[in-house]
Amino acid sequence: MRSTETQRAWERFQSGAPASIRREIVASWRRSRSSGVDPDRLDLAHSEIDPRSPFVRVAAPVLLGMADLLAGSSTSLALADPDGILTWRWESERTLTSELDRIEFEPGSQIAERSAGTNGIGVATTTRHPSVVIGAEHYKQPWHPWACVAAPVVHPITRRVAGIVNVACPAADANHLLLVAVRALVDGVAAALHEAATVRQRRMLDAHLSMRSAAAGPVVTLDRQTMIVEDDAAELGLDRPGLWAAVTEAGPSANEIALPDGLRARLYPVVPGRLEDGVVLVLTRGTALGGGSFKPGPADRLGPLEQAELRVITDTLAECGGNKSEAAARLGISRGTLYQRLRRYRLK
Repeated sequence: MRSTETQRAWERFQSGAPASIRREIVASWRRSRSSGVDPDRLDLAHSEIDPRSPFVRVAAPVLLGMADLLAGSSTSLALADPDGILTWRWESERTLTSELDRIEFEPGSQIAERSAGTNGIGVATTTRHPSVVIGAEHYKQPWHPWACVAAPVVHPITRRVAGIVNVACPAADANHLLLVAVRALVDGVAAALHEAATVRQRRMLDAHLSMRSAAAGPVVTLDRQTMIVEDDAAELGLDRPGLWAAVTEAGPSANEIALPDGLRARLYPVVPGRLEDGVVLVLTRGTALGGGSFKPGPADRLGPLEQAELRVITDTLAECGGNKSEAAARLGISRGTLYQRLRRYRLK
């Protein structure tokens, strides 16, 4: 859509008339209006930030690796936290610094959609998808001269959004290569985050993925500082400090803990007998999971992933009352594969 048509659509929307514009933009405009965002004034809220946060420390060098390619252009690179607060910014030209400060696109500014209306970071924060916002597609009129493309970075260990990458330039200079650049930067940051992950975190991820492929319910893996959680478990609104407190209170020998809202969790330490290296939780609702007639044989020589698989199989068999066909179906494997596992782990 040409800039004049976009401007007319923005004006029509602000007057209360129907606006013909991209669906994702009009949806964001409506959310911005519902949040009470002022379309004419900036007046952004500001927050204290940590300019050396773990995400910035890893992501900023990746973005600066593109600096040489942007020399001579009017481009800004920026990072925001998962809540849409700008945490880091770089400009290819010194003149951009004062221009971006003047429109309050500066570290500490709350750029989330509910605070700043439609913009690249705001829409990406809300939708968790890449966003392109050009010219008058911005909800706030002072940002109409600009274009911004943003995308979330999903942490390769925790599987949650670690932050947002943003590229901004004058609206007249916008082109499809901005989105290509942002996607490349997101991939680079994700790779850097994986490289920066500790051995323990990678071991936790391996255990999480192994359990996730076999468990019937939502899976959460955590230690004192990290929680790996995907969408089905994230919707439960679990709090990492509270969850870890419940796990440590139960101790490394516990098989199961009760959680708020009728949830229960089966515990699978990543390293048997130790909680410090992380624990995998398989969540369910209702009565205790314990019991059943299937007992594992000696497992002292099994690795942590084999220990996890063994416990999933025994729990599933117990839940199915010993029905192997039903257990195999719930585990997503064939009966033949289940029998192989039973022989391997010396289960009767």
